Amino acid sequence: MNKSRIILLCILSVLTFMNISAKNRGFAIFIDPISYKKVRPEVEQYAQSIEKQGLKTFIIEDKWGIPDSIRACILQLYTQKNYPIEGAVFIGDIPIPMIRDAQHMTTAFKVNQNLKNFERTAVPSDRFYDDLNLKFTFIQQDKKKPNLFYYSLNADSPQRLEPVIYSGRIKPGDTPTTSKYERLKAYLQKVVRLKEEQNKVDQLLYFSGQGYNSESQLARIDEKESYYEYFPWLKQQRNGIQHIDHLRDNFIKYRMMAEIQRNDLDIAILHHHGAPGKEYLNRYPVPRNAKDNLESAKIFFRSKIRSAVDRKTPADTAIAYYVREYDVPKDWFDDIFTKASIDSDSIRDYQLDLHIEDFDTYKPNARIVLLDACFNGAFNNDRYIAGEYIFNSGNTVVAIANSVNVLQDKWTDRNLGLLGLGMRIGNMTKYNPYLESHTIGDPTYSFSSYDASININKVLAERNIGYWKKQLKSQYPAMQLMAIQQIAQNGNCSDFLLSTFKTNPNYIVRLGCMMELSRYDDDNFVSCLELATEDSYELIQRLGCILVGKNGDPRLIPAVIRSLIRNNNGKRVEFQLKSAMGMFETEPLLAEFEKQFAECSIYLNKAEKKAYFEDFIRYAAGRWDENVQVLSNRDSKPKDVLFCIRSIRNNPIHAELPFLIDFFQNCNNEEYQLLLAEVFGWFELSYKSPELLQELLKISQDNKYSEKVRNEALKSVNRLTHRKHE
Repeated sequence: MNKSRIILLCILSVLTFMNISAKNRGFAIFIDPISYKKVRPEVEQYAQSIEKQGLKTFIIEDKWGIPDSIRACILQLYTQKNYPIEGAVFIGDIPIPMIRDAQHMTTAFKVNQNLKNFERTAVPSDRFYDDLNLKFTFIQQDKKKPNLFYYSLNADSPQRLEPVIYSGRIKPGDTPTTSKYERLKAYLQKVVRLKEEQNKVDQLLYFSGQGYNSESQLARIDEKESYYEYFPWLKQQRNGIQHIDHLRDNFIKYRMMAEIQRNDLDIAILHHHGAPGKEYLNRYPVPRNAKDNLESAKIFFRSKIRSAVDRKTPADTAIAYYVREYDVPKDWFDDIFTKASIDSDSIRDYQLDLHIEDFDTYKPNARIVLLDACFNGAFNNDRYIAGEYIFNSGNTVVAIANSVNVLQDKWTDRNLGLLGLGMRIGNMTKYNPYLESHTIGDPTYSFSSYDASININKVLAERNIGYWKKQLKSQYPAMQLMAIQQIAQNGNCSDFLLSTFKTNPNYIVRLGCMMELSRYDDDNFVSCLELATEDSYELIQRLGCILVGKNGDPRLIPAVIRSLIRNNNGKRVEFQLKSAMGMFETEPLLAEFEKQFAECSIYLNKAEKKAYFEDFIRYAAGRWDENVQVLSNRDSKPKDVLFCIRSIRNNPIHAELPFLIDFFQNCNNEEYQLLLAEVFGWFELSYKSPELLQELLKISQDNKYSEKVRNEALKSVNRLTHRKHE
């Protein structure tokens, strides 16, 4: 189908142009034919509610069932002269783009794309629809799930996400008692009703689950301080910010659910691990006395023995092993396979986490729920956690969630404070885009602004750089943060960003400066990272340590060693610091350590501590030596070579770049070269990226390499060239 035909169909398929007064911007509602037939009155009422917000709505029935056609229609609506759209929503069974060859656009999704299960090799992502600058090639339609369409990101495409519109997904699934169309109808009615509220942000909850961010208390303490910057009006006598940690109760889900069912709760931010149908909240209860410790041990053994039996190990053999290895009484296991024992353990395990089935009675009311977890937003499934939050009788309107696994150490809540000034929720993912992050629900939903003098949605759409420069002096740090983002996107401003980082008192503004400076390959970025390792905000320290490792400039070694010697780092900062050390060479680290530690006077056991630090530096900096050895050995097994190359993705060993380039040029193996050409793109923040870029340009144009390899090299070229130089 040619492009003109697609656009003509798009124009003919626009069923409704709502006539309530609107400004000069539009919004597109895409809906599949069956859903539209089932809930047409509710869709039109929903469109009217959006018109009341000042947007002209376009209701488009998807009669194609093909992502390319929908994307062409979005492009036409975005570029039209009258009422160009600023956003879109996909209701019902709108085709789901499954993106491959773009793992660098995710935070953590790193899989082998040769897996037989094709669905597991791709990211369900509406960046296909809202980032119109990207270029894709169609691969295939899923045979078992025909609503899934697989695409490959092209080599000549931009390799950085910059959506031009915001988007949302409203995709319900059937339950045992309710059809997806009934759920959709109820949801749209709810949205229309709740948009009539005059509701300002004054109640926020955040939750920290087991194992997340190394369970760092400092991270959670500083997180609360950042919320006071996002919402400064909450710093008052009445408490507006609540925190729940998983250690508070043995089964924390009930406390968390009760809080989120509060009808006055505006925003809930949940940090935990996840799956499409589960929120992982607790581990086994922490023993508090001898009796608890005994029961904890018994739980451990019952679990291990039952798992062994499931794997076909005879029960007597499994029991005998644990009795012998741990010297415990055999009568501990007399009832291990009784129904009462199995049921008791199953009930306890079920209570540790929150499951889709819990939503039969759980009615969340927080208007917006941010699920900082893996897979909770996997809308390629019929039912998924984020969908359950919005498709029930509670008052939750939107869940921001991830369609695949996600990195723990990222800036999850960037621009959150603008929600308090009336920003439409879809802009959260537009201005903090990851391939996997999605607005599940109505992306036009907004709170009443705390400050009626600010029309945040208007100024975001206009992108008047003069206006944003004035906002650098705003009383709201959230406005200053967005000003930093807008200014950085409109010209070279490295000196300005470093100066602001040094002088601005607000955590979130300084963090914004650091992240924007990461686009620059210059001395200012290095200077910023030196300062970041000692910043007063834990998240700046933590993300700064990650960037230190990704950059690898030897000038950062003194800052790394200062941080290492410091006695009381946050747990997650320490974790990322030690990971970053692996990106530097051993001898320069040891030399700097010797120099600095000689002047250190805080340790009582200084000799013992010195030996510990030296051993750790040798371990950390030498951690990737084995990779080089495997690649250097011509007798290494192919699977070992491929594993070693893949492991370099998140661990850019800067000093070994010359070796890696030489290996690429001389290995004469297309599979190795293809993977390594992709891995080179992960050196985009490396201080050695300019010299790597020159090599990649040569490779992309050298016919001695296959077309696949040249294309992969070109993709890495485009990744490395996004950085600015001053």
